[in-house]
Amino acid sequence: MTAALQTYARKTRTAIDTLKFKTCVRAYGPDDIQEVPEDGVNIHGLFLEGARWDDGREVLEDSEPRKPVVPFPVIYLEPVLMDEDVEVGCYECPMYKTSLRKGTLSTTGHSTNFVMFLYMPTELAADYWVRRGAALLCMTDD
Repeated sequence: MTAALQTYARKTRTAIDTLKFKTCVRAYGPDDIQEVPEDGVNIHGLFLEGARWDDGREVLEDSEPRKPVVPFPVIYLEPVLMDEDVEVGCYECPMYKTSLRKGTLSTTGHSTNFVMFLYMPTELAADYWVRRGAALLCMTDD
């Protein structure tokens, strides 16, 4: 992900620390990717805990009964300038390496298990998802 930002920064002659990612959830899985994006990166293989993705409405929804962790579709991370407002109508969804959501604190003040925040579209307030513990995981406990 850092390499995608760095490549974009060099291409546009923009300082890398003035860039961030805009989250674009795709309506397909990794087998259906048709092309590589010119800027940014597609990521896949993530799991969503505490919520589910509604492909039709393109928003976070409550989990289905007895399905606390579900596979997540492809996400396109598009590099944008920091002053672009990508947070409006979104939940700042944390992404963790494992479901433990803990690790030692690094110099950034975040856990070593924490990867980054992704801005997921939602029709509900962010605290709704915080109380449900909604998060993306890079791997499950299975």
